[in-house]
This record gives sequence, structure tokens and C-alpha cells, in this order.
Amino acid sequence: MMVMLTFDDSVNVGNFDFFRKLFDGKFRNPNGCGIKGTFFVSGDATQYHLVEELYKMGMEISSHSLSHRSPTTWWAKAGYDGYVHEIEGMRKRLSRQGKIPHDDIKGMRVPFLQVGGDDQYQMLADYDYLYDSSMVTGHLYKNDKPPVWPFTLDWAPDSKTCSLAPCPQKSYPGLWEIPLIRWYGSNKMACAMPDGCVIGLGRQGTLDYLNDNFNRHYSTNRSPLGIFLHASWFRRKAGNFEGMMDFLQELSRMDDVWVISASQVLDWIKKPVPISQVKNIDSWQC
Repeated sequence: MMVMLTFDDSVNVGNFDFFRKLFDGKFRNPNGCGIKGTFFVSGDATQYHLVEELYKMGMEISSHSLSHRSPTTWWAKAGYDGYVHEIEGMRKRLSRQGKIPHDDIKGMRVPFLQVGGDDQYQMLADYDYLYDSSMVTGHLYKNDKPPVWPFTLDWAPDSKTCSLAPCPQKSYPGLWEIPLIRWYGSNKMACAMPDGCVIGLGRQGTLDYLNDNFNRHYSTNRSPLGIFLHASWFRRKAGNFEGMMDFLQELSRMDDVWVISASQVLDWIKKPVPISQVKNIDSWQC
């Protein structure tokens, strides 16, 4: 099973120590390579030399807008030119100031998860993005139905896979969507991102929460688990960071679980192979 650990918003000295500890090489995948993450970086308060350091550590860098501007509704009506300015503009800045090859920045996530309809997705198609990761899917109350897999936009999504309008109405062949599958807290209520749920106290409460949502994927169709966070979550409750470290340690002991970037997940989905042949996936290697 594949697990994606991603972070939204700015990268700076206020959160970089968390990232360094998570990805310092202590946690490894079954092939001995260190785990990887994806960073959806916004331009507000970002220090680009630290983004460059993340990239050199093997992390994937994606666009999360230049401004991360409010209100939320602005993104629903930003229009094609607005998305070019905010998303492609941030991609160019990440490339220029973070010293990252432009073509290595393959994905985006819209601020507040407020998708912008066909204007957003036409821009992504025109500027050769590989994927978006903004659509929220899943029930509002805990249930036993298997979560969905990432999918292409060869056909327009329905309300089950894009539950927050305005959703795209056209098809965008070859463009992928990595959906945000709702998580469920200790009160059985859903959250769009894992740091929005009510969870148990302390380190053990965090570990139990992570394991519970992991097992919902692992025990059903093993769709990739997205742990899509803001680094501020680690300061919100005592034990959140320690519980995450415990969880990653548990995963590193499993011979069939891989913590990899969003692009690496898509590399496998596009050409799936059994675990015995993952050595043939170039991007999964050290």
C-alpha cells in the first residue's frame, strides 16, 4: 500500500525542524530508501533556500499559489487568468528562487480546497501539469465503504468524487486528480484534511487516530492513504508530532507499505507492478 505525507503552505524556519526530523532518513521504505513527502508551497512567508533544501533531500515540490489570498470564495471565481497568475506564477517562482527544474513541479493544490471549476483545470491542462490534489471526497460520517483511488479527468468527475463546487464540467485527458479522502475522528465525524478532526489525547491518541484511518484503506482496497497536513498541527496538541513519528516507525516495519510522493504514487498507478518488481520503477529508487 502507498502512503502520501504532504504539507500545505509556506516553508520557513518556523516549521522546517519538523520536516528535517520527519525526513532525516530514519524511516525507510522496504527497498531501503528513505520515505518521501510532497510539499504544496505557497508564496506567503516562504524562505526559498529551505525549499531548495527539501528538494535536495528528495522531496517533491508542488504549487499552492503565490498569495494564498482570502476570502475562500475568491478561488471559486478566480478565472483562468487568476489561476495562471497564482498557480503557474508560484511554479515559476519555486523554479527560479528554489532552484528547482520547472518540469519537476508537476502538481498543485488550491488554497482552502476551493476548486475553481473548468478555469482551474483548463489552466492545468494548458500548462502541462500532471495532477491536481484539491477535490474532497468521502462521506461526512464514518462508514465502511472503500475509499477511492486517484483518477484521471478523462471524464468529468461526479458529485461523489468532487463534493465542493464548482467542479469541472469538461474532460481533461491525461490530467490526474489525487483526491483528499475524508478522514474520521474519534467522534466519527469527517474532516477534509487530517488536521481538522477531533482526536484522542496525547501521543497515543494521535497514533490511534492515524492507525484507524490507515486501516480503513489497508483492510479494504488499499487505495493510497493521503496524510495531508499543515505543519501547525504538530503544535496544536501535545503528542501530535510524537504520535506521527511513532506511526511512521510502525509503517517502516511493514514490508508492503511505501511512504512516497504524490508523483511516485502516480508512476505506479500508470504502470502497476507487483512488489517484487518495484525495482523497475525508476522514481522509487534511492
